Amino acid sequence: MQRRTVIRNLVIISAGAGLLPSCFQPEEGSVVVKNISINSSELKLLKALTDTIIPETNNFTGAKSLRSYEFLLRMIDECTSPEGQKKFTEGLKAFDQLSHDKFGQLFTGYTAEQKQSLLSEIENKEHVSEEAVNFYKTVKHYTIQSFTSSKQYMVDIKKYTMVPGSNFKGCVKIS
Repeated sequence: MQRRTVIRNLVIISAGAGLLPSCFQPEEGSVVVKNISINSSELKLLKALTDTIIPETNNFTGAKSLRSYEFLLRMIDECTSPEGQKKFTEGLKAFDQLSHDKFGQLFTGYTAEQKQSLLSEIENKEHVSEEAVNFYKTVKHYTIQSFTSSKQYMVDIKKYTMVPGSNFKGCVKIS
């Protein structure tokens, strides 16, 4: 074998070995969770539900831009007990079934009015299973927590300042 052929083959193999792990990375925008399993349709449902809870407006960021569904999944995955995680996944399935039974389609295919009517039914607990109500309350809680800890909320609504008492004056004569 010639030396050039060996070097060329080594370069090709090492480049392939360097690029191969990138082929097995999760898709863009997906969340890697360890303790719960979420498929793509359930992830879309969570995105639509969080966006319905805090929608985008012309002058303010909503849950979709903040990616509140990622915060929600991290909190459920890392900060919730295994029993709570099991209740969450059961509630997700119950909510999905409820949304399918209500209008005969998935929650992601609803119009804005249909989404609001379903959520108001859940809020009023009208003909809704306890699992779906608990799931909705959990999603709503973490969506609001994600929103209220965002930079835009803290600066524009709460008027948070990095250094409290920034109007401090060290030398003031006392009369």
